[in-house]
Amino acid sequence: MALFRLLFAVFLVGVFITGFVYFIASIIGGIVFNPESRAWKEMLAKLRARLKSAPPLHAPPQDADALSQLSLKPKITKKAGWRQPIYEGVYSTIYQEPVLVFAGQKSGKTAVLVARSSEREYVFRQKGKETEIWRDGQPYAVFVNNNLLAAGKQSRLLAQLEPDAELRQWPVLIGQGEAATLANAERAISPIPRALTLLRPVQPEEAEVLLVLTVMQGMKG
Repeated sequence: MALFRLLFAVFLVGVFITGFVYFIASIIGGIVFNPESRAWKEMLAKLRARLKSAPPLHAPPQDADALSQLSLKPKITKKAGWRQPIYEGVYSTIYQEPVLVFAGQKSGKTAVLVARSSEREYVFRQKGKETEIWRDGQPYAVFVNNNLLAAGKQSRLLAQLEPDAELRQWPVLIGQGEAATLANAERAISPIPRALTLLRPVQPEEAEVLLVLTVMQGMKG
């Protein structure tokens, strides 16, 4: 009985410590990941600094042939650690041609990722089931409930994703119908799976939307 009480006491202490650490991390994360805070700007500066030494990048894909060569799974070149929570990686084509480099940081259910192509910079702020996206420092879109909505009061629908855990390919609706399918990372067979299958020719704006969706899919990994 005495041993049971001791073990139970140890268990309660462990639960309290875990809960306290999570609570503190949530508070710190709420401050750091607040776009209006100074800490947010400092964090973006650190992430951008990590990308300065990136190798030359290929132009981002803007047509059916190039988009179909984009790999679904990013390569992590530096993992996050206890002392340094920033991780780094690269999105490439299936032929290992780098297209975007990125650096990110995660705290609980909140994450931020800075991704840079040869032409643009994207910032992703993921909080729970919602992701805010900035393009070249300006609000670009919000992804919520599987809908990618343009930033602004009108919230124009840019794309709609139809995920299904049982399917290997998820339909992406742009405009009046399906423009492409996005591979389900959980059911990918190839070690270097293609991210997208184009179902029709796409415009540059639509290609950018598909690229953004691919990056967000990779953030789940």
